[in-house]
Amino acid sequence: MNDPKIKTVPEHYTSVTPWIISTSSADLITFLKAVFDAEEIPNSRICNEAGDIIHVVVKLGNALVMLFDSRAGWGPTPSFLNVYVEDLEHTYQKALQQGATSVTAPTTLWFGEKVCRLLDPFGNLWWINQRTEDVDFTNPEAIAQRASTPEAVAGIAYIQQSLHEALLRQKDFFNNISSE
Repeated sequence: MNDPKIKTVPEHYTSVTPWIISTSSADLITFLKAVFDAEEIPNSRICNEAGDIIHVVVKLGNALVMLFDSRAGWGPTPSFLNVYVEDLEHTYQKALQQGATSVTAPTTLWFGEKVCRLLDPFGNLWWINQRTEDVDFTNPEAIAQRASTPEAVAGIAYIQQSLHEALLRQKDFFNNISSE
């Protein structure tokens, strides 16, 4: 039984914490710092005797994300991450400058968000979102009207098609790494 004085979830964590396995956690941290202003948590980096990172934590906005290096012979382990930012266009451009590939161009959607998707240089797929308005989802008629406009239908069709293309691109990314 748990000691009642010990929190179930550690300070600054949430009940679910993403864990990204990549070929280079150190390089991924460089990418995350440049694109999302992430911060490595001091004293969280643990390396094994070969110098591989076996644990490190970064703070991305108000979330903690754990990372570690993959090993030779492991299969690909892509992550799919959804991040809210204040300035989507700026973040999108920073990611492209850091070697990410655009898979969904910035698109404003009917439910009050602008979104884009990027495949990072490590094969992870990022959904980047910026809230543009508060939408009242308690009124079914208003929601149905918003969601059925030609622009709304086209926006959803585009993000679905671009997701399909992104997953095919991600598959090619990992196939190319496996054949190297």
